[in-house]
Amino acid sequence: MKRLKFIKYIIIITNIILLIRLIDICINQHDYYTKLYQDIEEKTYLTSTPPRGRILDRKGNILVDNEGIKVLIYRMGEEKLKKEDIVKICSVVKIDNIASDQAKRKYFYDFNKDLIDSRVPAKDQEDFRNRLISADDYLMLKYHLITDEELALVKDDEAYIYDEITKGYLNQDKVLKVGITDQELTNINELGISSLRVDIKWIRKYNYDTALNDLFGSIGPIPSEEKDMYLDKGYNLDDYVGVSFLEKYYEDYLKGEKGIYQIDDNNEHITIKEEVRGSDLILGIDIDKQLKIEEALKEEILKAKKYPASKYYNGSYIIVSNPSDGGILAFVALKYDGKDMKSDTIGLLANSYTVGSAIKGASHTVAYKYGVLDEKTIMTDGCVKLYSQGEKCSWKSLGRINDIDALAYSSNYFQFINAIKVSNQTYKRNMVFNPTKEDFLKYRDIFDSYGLGVKSGIDLYEEQLGIKGDNYSGDLLLNLSIGQYDTYTPLMLNSYISTIANGGNRYKLRLAQGIIDKDGNYVDINPKELLNTIDLDPKYMERIRTGMHNVILKGTAMSYFNYKYDGAGKTGTSETYFENHGTYTNTFVGFVPYDNPEYAITIVSPNITTTKMYDYKYPINSRLSKAINTILFEK
Repeated sequence: MKRLKFIKYIIIITNIILLIRLIDICINQHDYYTKLYQDIEEKTYLTSTPPRGRILDRKGNILVDNEGIKVLIYRMGEEKLKKEDIVKICSVVKIDNIASDQAKRKYFYDFNKDLIDSRVPAKDQEDFRNRLISADDYLMLKYHLITDEELALVKDDEAYIYDEITKGYLNQDKVLKVGITDQELTNINELGISSLRVDIKWIRKYNYDTALNDLFGSIGPIPSEEKDMYLDKGYNLDDYVGVSFLEKYYEDYLKGEKGIYQIDDNNEHITIKEEVRGSDLILGIDIDKQLKIEEALKEEILKAKKYPASKYYNGSYIIVSNPSDGGILAFVALKYDGKDMKSDTIGLLANSYTVGSAIKGASHTVAYKYGVLDEKTIMTDGCVKLYSQGEKCSWKSLGRINDIDALAYSSNYFQFINAIKVSNQTYKRNMVFNPTKEDFLKYRDIFDSYGLGVKSGIDLYEEQLGIKGDNYSGDLLLNLSIGQYDTYTPLMLNSYISTIANGGNRYKLRLAQGIIDKDGNYVDINPKELLNTIDLDPKYMERIRTGMHNVILKGTAMSYFNYKYDGAGKTGTSETYFENHGTYTNTFVGFVPYDNPEYAITIVSPNITTTKMYDYKYPINSRLSKAINTILFEK
């Protein structure tokens, strides 16, 4: 009786499992099995690379488009491609690719195995049987038993084609030639080889000669380390995807939908479903202003390079954004190698520098926050001398100054005294000053809130952090307070100055704004995002802004803006190194107009001059700033 009950339970459980599996097949995997059935019974195929969405600027100018070219594709059918088939293909299609030595040896060996295997020494055969030689090494041994005379008989085009069809996964599309002519198409059809087809491959077409072209990124085969992720999303292994920058970040929107076709008995293609282009990506970039800023930068780089002191300088970085929402309008990075001007877009995201006094607005915030600085504070500018250290001074004696003047005239002494006070100590000449790690964190936490030391949130995976020093001493804290210790990227600087420009709100920086979907509707996919607000009394934030206004009106950057634009900003100079040579890096951050900022501007010119006192420092940042302002406000 118990045994019958047990069998009954087994039957019930089995039926439940079968029912669950049936539901899974009929409902959850219905589309998959329907497609599988169609592929088998109706011989339907997907097109290889559907057209991707275009990339447009804020005014609708098409920056990146699609161009269709014919490609010859092989996909393994019921029978493998024979040698005579390969010879036929090469007789009707011109293959310019050069086969590698390895590809030639593989081609010869695979069609002459008995001949080459007979040459393998008995000892090597025995070692292989005894697993003293790996399968790969054994195959390489055989390859090199092919004589030079035999290898000379192998044709490049045949070996190349064979190498391509034997690479990768068995059921993967193999592209044998890109750019098939109409005559070659006719010839291929006449061969009647079912495993061959000619398809349209969509490649990217760049409509402007701009440094931004690197920013758009590239498309290519699915990276092996991301294979599972893409398969889970429904991709095929032979699909092409965005592999860098915007193409990768917005892959889900830019990818198109494949078409479906059948091949009839006459080897003709019958379209069942047309390809659908991906969604168009709309950037905040203004391509007209971008190109003009690029041109201005090219001119200034060439002028700077005429001076001997600029021998280690090779280019600058410029970012222009909207401080009220984080949208980027211009993203310019050029590098000169002595002959050509090239894009250095990755440098905007990954290269970091000590930037000098440009960050003193954040340093002021630390002093205000910890109660060691207010609107009544007045100091007589001078030098600080710590025990066992040389004197550290401002760039010149500035006399009696308050907090606003300290920014306008860029007093180092002001920041040094504040840093000592923030560490709960009082300055005395030749004092021993040993701040704690927590004192460094007081600065870095507030710097982070401005975006100095943290990622900007920009819609690119390639953004990198700068370097935060891991040594702690009195001298290094003083250096940190004037931008001479930790390093920051141009993106971080733009996030910082944008935050000051708008009165204390740090917004995520963003290149893309939205998409035009497949139905022609605009969709906001990357909305304005507030990351944090600076925890500071508004009156002190306004004093920082006023100090930066005075930088332009009467301070260290009087030549940076045309007065009619009424801007604000902060210069920075830091001691840096290029290939063990001492250099200066110049930085400028600014916003304009002062009362209602429309633009936040960042300029970084690494290694603009050597550190020798008599060397002329070409004023590239001031000249660029003036040019940029003219470009931004011209109608």
